[in-house]
Formats: sequence, C-alpha cells, structure tokens
Amino acid sequence: MESRNLLPQNTRMMANLLSFSGGALDVFCHMYYHSLVATQTGNILLLVADWRSSSMYHNMLRCFSIFFFTLGFLFGMWFKDHRKNAYWRVYGLLPLCVMTAILPFLTPNALLELPIIAFSAGVMMKTFTGSQIENHPFVIFMTSGNYRRMLTALYYVIQGSDDQKEYRRQAVNYSFVVGSFVVGAVVSALLMHIIYIKSIWLITLSLITIMVYYSSEVKRLGLKETNL
Repeated sequence: MESRNLLPQNTRMMANLLSFSGGALDVFCHMYYHSLVATQTGNILLLVADWRSSSMYHNMLRCFSIFFFTLGFLFGMWFKDHRKNAYWRVYGLLPLCVMTAILPFLTPNALLELPIIAFSAGVMMKTFTGSQIENHPFVIFMTSGNYRRMLTALYYVIQGSDDQKEYRRQAVNYSFVVGSFVVGAVVSALLMHIIYIKSIWLITLSLITIMVYYSSEVKRLGLKETNL
C-alpha cells in the first residue's frame, strides 16, 4: 500500500514513532517514579501485587496515575468531539511534549509531576485511538494486543494460508510496531543509567518528530479540513 493513499496518522512512520514513545515513556516512569502511566492495566497489577510490600507513597503514586490517566482520556474524548481541523492531533500531543521538555528543570515533586504526565498520556492515548498502521489497527501504548496480532499473522504465513501477501504485510507491520515499542523501552532504560532524568528528552524528541511529520503531511496533502 503506497503512502500517498494513507492518512498521515496511519502511516508506518507514525505507528513506529508512537510505539517508540509509548515504550520509552513507561520505562522512564517505572524507573523514576516506580509507577506506569501508559499501561494502566500493569499499574493496577503492580498496585495489587505490591500493596503490602510497597510503601504507601508508591501506592499513592500508582493510584494518582490511574486516576489522572482516566481524567486525561475523558478530556481527550471531549477534545476530539470539539475538533475543528486536522491539527487537533498535534494539540493533543502538546501537553505531554511540554511536560517532558521541562521536567528536568523542575524541583522534584512526584505527586505533582506524575499526575500531569499521566493526564497528558491519557489525552495522547485518546487522540490516537483508532489509528492504524496502514490498514491494520494497533494500540500505541499497550503492546500486548499488537504482539498477539503479530504472532497470529506469522502463524498464517508459516501455515501457508490463503492471501499470503496480506498476512506477510500484517506480520511485518506488527513486527515493526512491537519492535519500536521494545527499542523505545530499551533506549530509555539505557539513557536512565547515563543521563538519568534528562533521558525523558528522548520522549520529547520523539513527540516533536511526530508533530512535525504529521503537520507537514497534512499541509502537503491538503487535509486540514478533511482529516478530522
């Protein structure tokens, strides 16, 4: 499928950048705050499993993360309902981009920082809910569904099922998405050991790349009023 037939949010480039950001963000928050912001099901499991062994402070952070991510997702729904043009997706990334950019300059206060990051991640999640990699649906943060789809496509390729071209394309696309998530997580973890909190700028850089790429494609293809 040629890129000119795809909306900017459905290209392989966009899917890889979004997945990379999701992996990097969750690893950073887990290592820095001992909490997750993107994978809230994982946050719930950590909260329940570590309730007795973790400090009340860390449990409170996880509760805040779940609550403010939920608020951000609901705000994202409202924001989407009131969108005016195709650039609303860029605006949906701005809160997280700004917060990750300024975080290293702030006086450390996890009880304030983490809720803002979680809220912004919720907005981002809703902003790109329904996005596809080419014509295949994927989830930008929680990669377990993408991994399952990758394995399913690989199974049908190995089995030699009908429509091999389509299954191969699915396998490649989901492999890219899962791989990008893993690479983002690994690079974020490595940078945490080298530059510590400034490793969050990896996410800032990724988000800026997404916004520039998406905006340029919308302008180039004349999609400002139609790609809602």
